[in-house]
Amino acid sequence: MSDNISLGIDAGGTYTDAALVDMDGRVILESKKALTTYPNPLGGIQNVLDLLDSETLKRVKLLSVSTTFATNTILEKNGAPVALILIGSQKIPEHLKDNCAVVKGGHNYRGAENEELDLDAIREYVLSVKDKVSAFAVSSFYSILNPDHEKAARNLIHELTGYPVVCGYELAHALGAYERGVTAYLNASLLPVARTFLEAVAEETERRGMSVKTTMLKCNGAVAMFSEVMERPVETIFSGPAASVLGASFLSGKETCLAIDVGGTSTDVSMIEDGIPQISDLGATVGGWKTKVRAIKMETIAAGGDSHIWVNAANVLEARLPSVTIGPRRVIPLCRAAVMYPKIAETITNHWAAHNMSLNEFMQKTTLVLKSGYEATNLSPDEMKVYQKMSEEPAFIDDLNWKDFPEGEIPFDIVETLVNKRLIQLIGFTPTDVLHVTGEFSEWDVEIAQLGARKLAEIFNMAKEDFCRFVKRKFAKIMAIETVLFLNDTFSRDELNLFADKFGGIGDSSYLRFKVDIPIILIGAPVRCFIPELGEFLDAEIIAPDHYAVGNAVGCLAGKLAKRVEIRIEVESKEEENGDWTLRYNTFTSEGQRAFSNKDAAVHYAESFARKDIFKYMNENGIADADVEIRVKAKEMIYNPQKPPVQIDLSVEGFAENKV
Repeated sequence: MSDNISLGIDAGGTYTDAALVDMDGRVILESKKALTTYPNPLGGIQNVLDLLDSETLKRVKLLSVSTTFATNTILEKNGAPVALILIGSQKIPEHLKDNCAVVKGGHNYRGAENEELDLDAIREYVLSVKDKVSAFAVSSFYSILNPDHEKAARNLIHELTGYPVVCGYELAHALGAYERGVTAYLNASLLPVARTFLEAVAEETERRGMSVKTTMLKCNGAVAMFSEVMERPVETIFSGPAASVLGASFLSGKETCLAIDVGGTSTDVSMIEDGIPQISDLGATVGGWKTKVRAIKMETIAAGGDSHIWVNAANVLEARLPSVTIGPRRVIPLCRAAVMYPKIAETITNHWAAHNMSLNEFMQKTTLVLKSGYEATNLSPDEMKVYQKMSEEPAFIDDLNWKDFPEGEIPFDIVETLVNKRLIQLIGFTPTDVLHVTGEFSEWDVEIAQLGARKLAEIFNMAKEDFCRFVKRKFAKIMAIETVLFLNDTFSRDELNLFADKFGGIGDSSYLRFKVDIPIILIGAPVRCFIPELGEFLDAEIIAPDHYAVGNAVGCLAGKLAKRVEIRIEVESKEEENGDWTLRYNTFTSEGQRAFSNKDAAVHYAESFARKDIFKYMNENGIADADVEIRVKAKEMIYNPQKPPVQIDLSVEGFAENKV
């Protein structure tokens, strides 16, 4: 064992994984899993650390973390209250009308002031809302070319309140003042959540006698110091999928591969090429918010190990083959629920099941409901009435008393609302139960999984083993189709489903398969069980590497320190009488605007500025210039081939190994 020991922790939707890695030999020394705790993931992190060797932990020099705290905070709308100020002629979005103001100002596409900034309007708005918020966000037209108005607004807000202010130009370098505003708004709302979580993790390592460099994986596959993440937490949304593709590459030794990460709630498909994750050209979208955050390109499927497997009444008679739905809702698997609630098997056995033609998502022969334990607040009278019918113990929804509702019918719309609010928890049959029936996974209660499989199989007059094999193939088909869509989106999902059903082993034939020319690496427990079924649809090298179950925790350690600088060069052109062109190249950096008459001079200045900025960032993180890899890309925008380009976009990226 070398002295270069690192610890990776991934707090996922179901499990919190930890891996101790000897980075010199790329050897996994020890790995453990513990259930993730809600709403604070720190408990799960503490539990998984308790399972690791305490003496080895004290030798750790580097800690890298991946967690869903940013994504969950946005989805659950639990962020800090923030006011957004949009500068320029912008329309306030409907969902932000109560905490957003638009004031005059902004710049044009050449960085010149378009309209004088209305500081009086900013002052009036800030004073009117300062007692209702804890931070501000600011975004101005073309601030990526000239951030003066955002800076002026920030200075004024600091003077008036002393509150944190997040500016759009600090987080994004792409056009789109509103999207930059949303990015700044979300970042501001995450500041206290990030600080609380990261400080707690740091304190936990200190309590255990660990002296470590602490980093966190961002959604673009790069890592950042805790101190940086506290300032820019929005960049950590989707850090889990980023960890999966990095972990897949690390564990398999494949610099270029496609990763399929099967989690509890969803399955993510992503790709790494020559050691660098593919990045989406579009900003990340989370909870309906479209941002300018650069994130890895991925396809996310609402189907995972804990996804609800249920039967729709409308499909019972029509289906030639069993017709079941996998997901999109996540439930507690029967096999795990039986450990938590020992009487559940008796409840299912004695239940007088609803008629097949009455089945829906909440009324199933294997689905039970109970209170989740979350505090019930701000409910309508009908919602409260439904909530109060729920018990602390699992029960079938049709066994509850609904006589006080019209005609005694169950208000499924209200039930769904309460499930979405996480006040009602569902227990049901899942892919995890399927694997307990097939004998490929046996962590929890096997007998109740078999009971659940038998109840569902009876609907289609099948043996439970045949039913589970069918479900496994269906789950593999979902993974295969999303893989093909990731690599080539010219197909429609319906077309691919039809093809897969006809030729992929579900229907009449299995003579044709999709061919994939790069290795497919499976991550997540227990993905190895799906290799044979996935191979029915995909002609590819499919690998579940050693330690695949903790691939995300390992992936946290595979991320590199990275800094990206984007500089726009606007080209002014004038055609002379003799047909020649007089050109002027305007560069826009944080140092301001500079003009050049020569393209090479402008590009050289921009690249030199970017390199200087990158080396400064790396030096601050303890990385020497010689250890930084630089990649430069220049893209010319040409609207008319007979004329010079109108714009040159220069992208300079620096990468360095994350090490002490």
